[in-house]
Amino acid sequence: MKCPTSWPDGSKLGGENGYSPEWHEWARECEVKFVARQMLAVPKEQRKAVFDQWAKVFTHITQEKVKSVWDQVVDEIKRNAKGNKTQQLRNNATKTQR
Repeated sequence: MKCPTSWPDGSKLGGENGYSPEWHEWARECEVKFVARQMLAVPKEQRKAVFDQWAKVFTHITQEKVKSVWDQVVDEIKRNAKGNKTQQLRNNATKTQR
């Protein structure tokens, strides 16, 4: 059996574990956003401890990287909370119409 040189869709294998460097870059950015969400979920005084905890798991993460995505993560959380509230209002309106 020959070792495969491309994915089923025809894209070339490459990089680490067959994934492209762009994919790894995207995955690292997702990890940074995850840490920012974890930090936002706790009181402000505990955020440094949460960062330190996750920095041991994701060794590429720095305070600067978290700061660079902080506003984007806050906006996503606000947008999702607003969307969930709108959906709940629609659900309640549907229930009262029955």
